[in-house]
Amino acid sequence: MSFKGLSFAGVTTLMLSMPAMAATKVLVPVEDLSATNPVATTQATSAATEDKQQKAANAELLMQLETLQQESAMMRGQIEELNYKIKQMQDNQKDRYVDLDRRISNLNNLLQAVQAAQNARPAPVTVQPQQAAEQPASTASTTVTPVKPAPQPVANPAQQQADYKAAFNLIREKEYQQAIQALNTFVDNYPHGALTGNAHYWLGEVYMVERETAKAVEQFNLVLQGFPEHRKVPDAMYKAGRALIKLGQEVQGKRMLEQVIAQYPDSSAARLARELQ
Repeated sequence: MSFKGLSFAGVTTLMLSMPAMAATKVLVPVEDLSATNPVATTQATSAATEDKQQKAANAELLMQLETLQQESAMMRGQIEELNYKIKQMQDNQKDRYVDLDRRISNLNNLLQAVQAAQNARPAPVTVQPQQAAEQPASTASTTVTPVKPAPQPVANPAQQQADYKAAFNLIREKEYQQAIQALNTFVDNYPHGALTGNAHYWLGEVYMVERETAKAVEQFNLVLQGFPEHRKVPDAMYKAGRALIKLGQEVQGKRMLEQVIAQYPDSSAARLARELQ
């Protein structure tokens, strides 16, 4: 730098201003490095990733919860259905026990009647040889009292039960034609048996299954007319009403349904008849 031609005052002024100029030249600009800090960027990215993962996990948990709630509702429905079926099975089992008890009671009554009939049978009158020798020859042949013919033996209750059970098992096995033959044979062999009313009723049921509706009505009517005190009367009346309606005889069928409701209002047959009205 040349100072030639400058006065002392100018030189002095120039000398005083040089440090300021030098200081200005050495100033370093201040930069905010936080925005480009790799550590800060990584932390921010990691926090965002964790937030996304947490949201995804929450969404998955929510879906799992909804799925569990749906499965729980389905299981409750299945449990309710199973409970209903169990109740039905219990009711059916109870009805079977009651039916079995009635059958046993009927058999016991029949056995007692047979024994009473046998005890009341008069003993045949016979003439002892000594009495015949003491009587005059002219009257010996006229003093013998004729023996009345013995009554026809009552059918064996055990055999009736076995024959009926065999026929009923055919119904359970869905051998309907064989069951019809067996039941018809049963009612022919035991027209007044303790189980004959049941046989006529089940004949009607099997005829309904085989779509022989007219024959079914005939069998149900045999229960109503031949066994008016039978426990199957309400059911036979209800089934006869349905069969008549199926045959197109709606007036007679509805009249039969009304009759079962009026005469047996607390029976299951009456309840089913009300549902058809």
